[in-house]
Amino acid sequence: MAIISTYPIDASVNLTDKLIGTDVEDSSKTKNYTVESILQLLSNNLAVYADNASAVSGGLAVGQLYRNAGNGTTSSVVCVVY
Repeated sequence: MAIISTYPIDASVNLTDKLIGTDVEDSSKTKNYTVESILQLLSNNLAVYADNASAVSGGLAVGQLYRNAGNGTTSSVVCVVY
């Protein structure tokens, strides 16, 4: 395997692209994960708040992630507390 910094940058990331990681629940084996599977993991495990102020009052600190609930016409999105 080459030094990671020598690989070209892919400016067009797709949901089916793969990232490498360690599965600590499977003897720390090295595995591939799709971008889509990581986004789904985030979506399923982030707390939902209406906005940044609600996230802060709910106990999240600056830099932590949350999802907003969407407004019926838009999907929820991942947000960073500021």
